[in-house]
Amino acid sequence: MVDDAPWWEMKGSRALRNGAATAFVTARGGTRGMSSLRALQGCGSGRAICHGCGRPMALSLGFPQLQWPLTRPSQTQHHNSIRSNHTSATSNPWHSSPSKPPTVHPTTETPLPEQLRSIMRLLPHSVVVCTSNQPGDGPRAMTMSSFTSLTLSPTPLVTFNIATPSRTLDAIRASGGFNVHVLAGDERGARVANHFTKGNVGGHVLEDLEGLGYSYPDGEPGKEAPVLKGEGVMFALRCRVLRDAPESGLMRVRDHVIVVGEVVEMVRVEGEEEFGLVYADRKYRQVGGVLEK
Repeated sequence: MVDDAPWWEMKGSRALRNGAATAFVTARGGTRGMSSLRALQGCGSGRAICHGCGRPMALSLGFPQLQWPLTRPSQTQHHNSIRSNHTSATSNPWHSSPSKPPTVHPTTETPLPEQLRSIMRLLPHSVVVCTSNQPGDGPRAMTMSSFTSLTLSPTPLVTFNIATPSRTLDAIRASGGFNVHVLAGDERGARVANHFTKGNVGGHVLEDLEGLGYSYPDGEPGKEAPVLKGEGVMFALRCRVLRDAPESGLMRVRDHVIVVGEVVEMVRVEGEEEFGLVYADRKYRQVGGVLEK
């Protein structure tokens, strides 16, 4: 799905392949129940670009790749010294469909890595978009499914992992900062997530954002990570790499790097009262009914 995808999706995008490589899943607070999931699908087909190496790759996420006419930012607005670039909204080809039984069936007859991959496809994982800035070379962004909270005190920490090589990881390492965007659990959020699975090749990752804009917290591009604005984005968490953590907050584990970040600010974007976007069994999904006792 992204420069960081569930790692067990070895035939899918890099981002969704790497999504849950780190088992830091926690469950603090919330309602005592579990929810059913509905699938979100798109129309069209295509190929993605690997964020790390820049090579094109075929998508195999369980649904065709979304395609829509590409336009460039057409408008610039200024609000409280924050520059925002907006593009006009167009019709959204994404739609929800009834949930179906899992397509994967773990079996001991396959190699152990394949067994684990099949099992991980049964578990829903959050889908977010991470943005950063490569000093002197512009913004970077990727969709990821490995994001989770780590601790809330004395300061809130979050974590995720990225497969290497990765241009987004390079930007995080160089700038020391990044923003995590919580996406709406509907067709709008799925569209945003899908857009950022296409890679950072050419340094134009923030172009062609139909119906979506972005701003820079300091009012000037090129210094800090951009904050995405518009439909499908509920909240943004502004973060900085936790430099006093082991390996300065960037811990290598084989071919992945675990990023630990400190949340410094929460930015309300759309802020709608709904659950966020999730990913399971090679599809974007939305939370459904609750199981209660």
